[in-house]
Amino acid sequence: MIVGNLQQLDIAMLPSPLRHLLNRPALSLHNLQQQAEGKYDLIEDAVFYIVSSPITAQEADLKSEFHDRYLDIQIVLAGQEAIALSTTIRAPHDHQETKPDLIFLDNPAITTRLLLDTGDFAIFYPGEVHRPTCQVGSPAQIKKVVVKICKEWLSAQ
Repeated sequence: MIVGNLQQLDIAMLPSPLRHLLNRPALSLHNLQQQAEGKYDLIEDAVFYIVSSPITAQEADLKSEFHDRYLDIQIVLAGQEAIALSTTIRAPHDHQETKPDLIFLDNPAITTRLLLDTGDFAIFYPGEVHRPTCQVGSPAQIKKVVVKICKEWLSAQ
């Protein structure tokens, strides 16, 4: 996992392909904040992003998830979001996918919580368990984007 802010990419110590990707004008904080909700392709079958405006909820009411094929870059565009984390799953292939590349877990031990504010991001690699969209204080509507990056594309860069 890597945590940073879109306004300070130079200090986030990102791997070069991720730094180049996040430096694209389409992924600037200003441009993303102007985007309507929906799915947008950046690199066909390899990199896309989804803009949404969910309402945060109590951590206990949400499910933890991980992915096998795609990295997640979760970016808060407006508001605050907490993301609860668990230790990396030990046997990821023992779990069934709910949707393509989405595996939910029942009540893994939460070991850490991140508080993300506008412009902040958290990168979750395949197998890293996270529970996004947790409320900070009380439920609130936020705007966020999740950039999905195919691990095969990343390893080829």
